[in-house]
Amino acid sequence: MGRADARRAQAQEARRAAKSGGIRRLFTWKKLLGTFFGMILLGMGAFGALYLYVDVPAPNALAERQSNVYQYSDGTLLARSNSGVNRQIVDLAQVPKEVQHAFVAAENKTFYKDDGIDLKGTTRGLINTLSGKGKQGGSTITQQ
Repeated sequence: MGRADARRAQAQEARRAAKSGGIRRLFTWKKLLGTFFGMILLGMGAFGALYLYVDVPAPNALAERQSNVYQYSDGTLLARSNSGVNRQIVDLAQVPKEVQHAFVAAENKTFYKDDGIDLKGTTRGLINTLSGKGKQGGSTITQQ
């Protein structure tokens, strides 16, 4: 065997080694990708199971809670239970006009003039937020 034959044999062995190394790398990448996607699927399954298992309260359930009011037969107040809230839903007609106007004035002074969107207030809030002077909003009662 001459030198040329030895070199050809070495080159052929190198090609075989390179092919098997590439195949090994391919299997390694397949394992890594399979593990990665398997973990993602496992996480999604766990999230789905928790979503089905945990009861999510209704969005307005807390806002609609009232305290129990106990009255005598003549309508006078006997007792009121205070279970963390002290509120009672009333009709708007029962709220004095002065209180209605005070609430509107505190929240949105242009309530009776604008069409539900205060462009001046929204622009002011945007400029103040972008300039770093603080976060402000321009939402109206209608938008809230």
